[in-house]
Order: sequence, then C-alpha cells, then structure tokens
Amino acid sequence: MRFIIHILKTQFFKTPHVWLIIAWWLSLLCIPLLSINGRALQAYFSSNYSPQQLALFLGTVLLLLSLKAALLQIKNHGTKRLWHLLWFIPLFVVFPYYMPIIEERLHFIVFGLYGYLSMLVLPRFIAYIACLLLGMGDELLQWVLPDRVGDWRDVQFNLLAAFAAALFAQLSLKSEIR
Repeated sequence: MRFIIHILKTQFFKTPHVWLIIAWWLSLLCIPLLSINGRALQAYFSSNYSPQQLALFLGTVLLLLSLKAALLQIKNHGTKRLWHLLWFIPLFVVFPYYMPIIEERLHFIVFGLYGYLSMLVLPRFIAYIACLLLGMGDELLQWVLPDRVGDWRDVQFNLLAAFAAALFAQLSLKSEIR
C-alpha cells in the first residue's frame, strides 16, 4: 500500500495529462466490460430500481457533470465557447432520459465519455477513428458473445455519442486540441 501511495505522489501523477490518459484507458476498458457483463448488470439494476429511478439518477449525474464542465469552461476560457453547451446538454442529458432501454442510456454516456477523452488525449484524426472502431467493435463483440446481440441501431447510438462528445471537446477546447 505504501508503494502505491509513493507512486501516486511522484511528479508523473501530478501532471494533469496523466490523469486524462488514465481516465481514457478506464473508459476504453469499461466499454467491453459492459458488453461482457451486461446481462448480469441488467438483471441487478432492473430488479432493484425502476427505469424512472435510473433515468433520474443518470440525468442528475449528467446534468451536474455538464454544469461542472460549464464552470470549468468559463473559468479557463471565458464565455466565448460556452454556446456549445446549448446542443451538448440536451443531447447528453435529455436524449438519454428518453431512451427506452436503460442499457442504451449507459452505453450512450460511456461512449460519450470515451469520445470526449479521446479528443483530449489523441490527435484529432486518430480520436475520430478510435471512436469509429470502438463503436463498431463493441457491437461486433456483442454479436460474438453467446448471451448478447449486436445491433446496427446500437452502433448508431455509440457513434452518435462518441462523435458528438469528441466534436464538443474539439469545438469548446480548440486551443488544447491537436
């Protein structure tokens, strides 16, 4: 345990880009893990929570994250690029709320996070290619798994979320994006 604390205190982990890369890797790993363990998670949440409760919880978390992003945007860049939140918040807060299946909501959020972080840690072209490959690859993985079904509709939701969040990062953080 002391070794882990020592590593976390090093200069390497004090760099903000390191935490972005770690968050990007975690979001990347989360997507196939959700595909592989999706049915078990679905059974757990559907037996313990209503779809409305889950939608309200996810919507609240997304709204709070969006507000935090807006405050960071104002703090770091002023209000010049804040207008992008006019399309981003409805897309990532309202749209998932009305998705009929809770797993689609979760996938939409995770792919959005992956797209946003991809734009921050990868070159622009590579970030969009990574979003495309992961969005299609995840459904291919589900098609191969015995208890899952790959669906073109899900590919569309995956790509919409990943590309929209990547575009938001690109437009709202122009000076930081390569």
